[in-house]
Amino acid sequence: RLMNSVARGVADAGVKLEIFDAGRTAVSYILPSLWSRRGVIVGAPTYEVKLFPPVADALTMAVNKRITGRPAAFFGSFGWSGGALKDMKRIVEPAKWQVLETLEITGSPTHDDLKKGEDLGRTFAETLTAR
Repeated sequence: RLMNSVARGVADAGVKLEIFDAGRTAVSYILPSLWSRRGVIVGAPTYEVKLFPPVADALTMAVNKRITGRPAAFFGSFGWSGGALKDMKRIVEPAKWQVLETLEITGSPTHDDLKKGEDLGRTFAETLTAR
């Protein structure tokens, strides 16, 4: 649900987007989009006090392939301890991604969380179009 609200915010700003499920899509399908898009939004839950492994793998591969300097926004959720957001930032740091927006929620998203997700998507998309 949170991913849908972020995507709605991006679309409402008039920016075309592609959505990938890193848990079901091979990274070889994700990387070309990272090369060709103006920005990246990454959403993932915390899984055992760390970033969800398929997302961590995709980000690590992007860094290894020298996909650098991307404007980015990160969002995620956790139950009782965070970790995903911190891991996302740590992984992309060597590639000098510019993290412009972040959102981290606890548990299932509330109505307010979904609104914040939509705002994150819209604000990030508007930033990209202003560049």
